[in-house]
Amino acid sequence: MAVNFMYFLKESTSSMRRNMALTFAAIMVTGLSLIILGAVSMLVHAGNGLATHVKQRVDEIRVFLKDDITVEERQSLESFIRRMPEVRSVTYISKEEALNEFKKMYKDQAEMLKEIEGNPLPAEFKIRMKDPKFNRTVASRLAEREEISVDPNTGRKEIKFPEDVVNKVLRWTSAIQRIGLVVVIAFGVVAVALVSITIRMAIYSRRKEIGIMKLVGATNWFIRWPFMMEGVFEGFIGAVLGIIVSLLLYSGLITRLEAAADNANLVSGGYLALLSLVLVLIGIFIGSAGSALALRRYIEV
Repeated sequence: MAVNFMYFLKESTSSMRRNMALTFAAIMVTGLSLIILGAVSMLVHAGNGLATHVKQRVDEIRVFLKDDITVEERQSLESFIRRMPEVRSVTYISKEEALNEFKKMYKDQAEMLKEIEGNPLPAEFKIRMKDPKFNRTVASRLAEREEISVDPNTGRKEIKFPEDVVNKVLRWTSAIQRIGLVVVIAFGVVAVALVSITIRMAIYSRRKEIGIMKLVGATNWFIRWPFMMEGVFEGFIGAVLGIIVSLLLYSGLITRLEAAADNANLVSGGYLALLSLVLVLIGIFIGSAGSALALRRYIEV
């Protein structure tokens, strides 16, 4: 009798330790999955914000005017530009203003400024676009206007815009969105799979208990409920770990990116709150869904 009791106690203790280890493993797997999911989501969001911020810096076209342009011609060109739906704003800079800006820019190079005779700089329009992807379209329209000066070296109208930078930024933004979406979905699937396997291992260690409960008339939901609550708890704790690491990532990396981007607000407090809520909901869903899927095999005895 004493031997049987000691054997039962030993088996119960061993089973309890094994279940605790599996529960801890489930929490860690859920937490790791949600940490990766939260980190990737935040980095993608910050990357999109940074790309948008950079795009706003390259949405300008500079149009240089002929020296002999009349006031009527300048006003006609300005009116033509303002009517374009892609244009956000237009600023006229006279020859005198252009020279003053040039002198301010190179004020430390007095010798060079002394060599300038008269005012060789042309008047210009600075055009701000609603989106830099329209730069080439607007530039092609302006190239047909006679009021714009011609570069004597190339024979082309003097219309300047950072085409290469725009193209790189647009490609970068598009790549971030595509790669980020694929990575987030992939890690979400991996999280569900890993949690389901881990919880299934925990359920497997209790398969005899489940079989006995079925034999004495317990319903499927009565058996499922404790395991699903355990899964919900594990998913919630894993989500908390994911939120903590995401906040650490924000304070350690994102804030530095924001400072480097002239204090741009790449990740707002509202997004952090939304991300936290989403991680909690995903963690709870993963835990409960993983428990439900893992239990199906052992419900039927």
